[in-house]
Amino acid sequence: MTNGFCTLAELRTQLDDTTSALSTELLERAINTSSQAIREYCGRKFWLDASVTARYYTTDLTGLAWVDDIGTTTGLLVDTDTSSDGSWATSWTINTDFVLHPRNAAAAANTAYAYTRIKAIGTKAFMTSTLRDTLRVTAKFGWSEVPVDITEACLLKASSLFERRKSPLGMASGISEFGVVRISRSDPDVIALLQPYIRVGVGAV
Repeated sequence: MTNGFCTLAELRTQLDDTTSALSTELLERAINTSSQAIREYCGRKFWLDASVTARYYTTDLTGLAWVDDIGTTTGLLVDTDTSSDGSWATSWTINTDFVLHPRNAAAAANTAYAYTRIKAIGTKAFMTSTLRDTLRVTAKFGWSEVPVDITEACLLKASSLFERRKSPLGMASGISEFGVVRISRSDPDVIALLQPYIRVGVGAV
């Protein structure tokens, strides 16, 4: 599996597969397919990048910038292009020039979180421009870990997909394929779990 939102063991428990008799290949495929559907529905990923990467933003406000999810302050760099020449010459210092929001995102131990906004403090201000990017953020993007609600939604969707093989349509189409999967109104419990995590786009390059 690649960045699944639940584990194989968790799905076996969900399906009461105490003897591990169910196909590992099909279970993993159900997890991967469900995880991808959740990612598309929420507009965000729920794993943390292994290494830092740079992303670029235009800013509409001088005091606040919306950015992609940041799951850790380790390796975080914030730079601005105050001359509009692509030099990124002005580096900001956390807790001196900016703070991350939500402020208390990481306050609870062992809780999944992500920072979504950068607030300028002190004498710093974001440059607003429609001509070019003025903010560069280098970070490990994503969430610190998979939220419990996301794991539960993945288990519900994956188990539902896997059980389709018992239906006439599932048998007719072959038990090894799930096809294109979307989160829809037929998944009310899944939608209820995902609703707080739907992401508003921030326009990263």
